[in-house]
Amino acid sequence: MSNTTMSMKGLFIAGLLMSGQLAAQDLEAVTDWNNRVAVSTVASGMVTRVNVAPGDRVERGALLLELDQSLIQSRLAAAQSRREAASQLSSEARRELDRAVELYDRTLLSDHERKLAEIEAAKADAELRDAEAWLAEVRLQQSYSRVTAPFGGLVTAVHVQPGQAVVNRQQAMPLVTLVDQQRMKALGRADAATLARLHVGDKVSIGVGGTWLDGEIAALGLDPVTTSGNAPAYALEARFTPGGDMRLRAGEPVVIRLPDE
Repeated sequence: MSNTTMSMKGLFIAGLLMSGQLAAQDLEAVTDWNNRVAVSTVASGMVTRVNVAPGDRVERGALLLELDQSLIQSRLAAAQSRREAASQLSSEARRELDRAVELYDRTLLSDHERKLAEIEAAKADAELRDAEAWLAEVRLQQSYSRVTAPFGGLVTAVHVQPGQAVVNRQQAMPLVTLVDQQRMKALGRADAATLARLHVGDKVSIGVGGTWLDGEIAALGLDPVTTSGNAPAYALEARFTPGGDMRLRAGEPVVIRLPDE
């Protein structure tokens, strides 16, 4: 944690203490994003367009960036043509089968000839299913080449630029980092005795810049995160919703006020 953040945190806590608002069950904490996602894709290709920059707010489904579409478009055209041709062949084979069955019922066609018509119809149907599967695969590849926001939120980082190659072989590379500002975390620390009386879901209050907001405990740590002498401290995580037009950043000082014993 930087000296600036420590100073801000100290001033915030000191202000509560001077105003008489700081209670024994209060924990010093810092904010963090409730949901942070490094958006990526399984597709590889050249980045041709980046629609966002750090600080932009986007809606769910918004186009963040796009990979080169030229190869995908040619594959899509080929897949559509193949599907259309297979559909016509399947229809024709089905008509031939219907005709063979009619002639067979009139004893004008042998069993062997009817069987051949059935085989041709089955082959044509298989070709059509294969063409439809290929078309669906190409369309899926096209969707992967157009990276969209999985939820509405704030762009905190863009990791690629137009002209940069995206190569995903063993691990998908991060393209855009997106966070959810609707809910925040408050990350604090407490001793084992304090955690022993708490439960996930317990209601707490979050002190933010002199304002107290409703929150609830989301996680209680099991492994110590710090040890001071013989007294280990454990992580305590609470979630809350910033009020009104409040715009918080990760790492800002807050206070978690625990419920009374």
